[in-house]
Amino acid sequence: MKGIVFSFKKPQTARLRPSLRLPAIGVLLKRHGSVLLFVLLLLTGLAFGAVYAHRADSTLLQSLDFLFTTNLETRLSKGAFGIFCACFASDFIFLTAVYLFGLAPWGLPFQLFAVLFKGFGTGLTAAYLLVMNGMSGLGFYLLVLLPGTFLFCVALTGFAAAALTFSGHQFLLIIGRELPADSLRASTLRYSSRYLSSLLMTFCAAVLDTVLWTLFAGTFW
Repeated sequence: MKGIVFSFKKPQTARLRPSLRLPAIGVLLKRHGSVLLFVLLLLTGLAFGAVYAHRADSTLLQSLDFLFTTNLETRLSKGAFGIFCACFASDFIFLTAVYLFGLAPWGLPFQLFAVLFKGFGTGLTAAYLLVMNGMSGLGFYLLVLLPGTFLFCVALTGFAAAALTFSGHQFLLIIGRELPADSLRASTLRYSSRYLSSLLMTFCAAVLDTVLWTLFAGTFW
């Protein structure tokens, strides 16, 4: 009589899920180091602006209103077109300044300062609204000002990284002896095309600012 043999299969070890591979810090810095640098500068300026808001007086705020939203009474008295022009003009100045500095081999310090100063004005505006108007000012900033400001800051930091690269190539072209692999005309056209794309994002940010100002600004003041 045949014996019945029970064979027990060994339990299969559960397949380990493939762990997510995070890029090495060196690779991350190599690919996005310039963007991270300008994001850090923007946040640093934002912190300084928030601290300085406690010492700012009305004269300084009125003088900075052309670059930042520091005089709400003037903005609220304008129509939709006036609000759009005010928002777009201030962002256009910063973006165009970075573009022009990127065309110069010596423009790196000025690019850094432009982004730092933008962060300073952003922090100054946010903290001033909170100090002067409490939770109403905070709600106004979060609902009305922050969306357009965030969109423009994304455009500014991304384009500033491209300007840093282009300016660095100009500097190496001056001090180096080897000819560049790409023609100067082609690289300038790509750089200018990147500027136009960032300018389009700036236009969208100004439109968003205008819509939010028109719809919600009256509920806070």
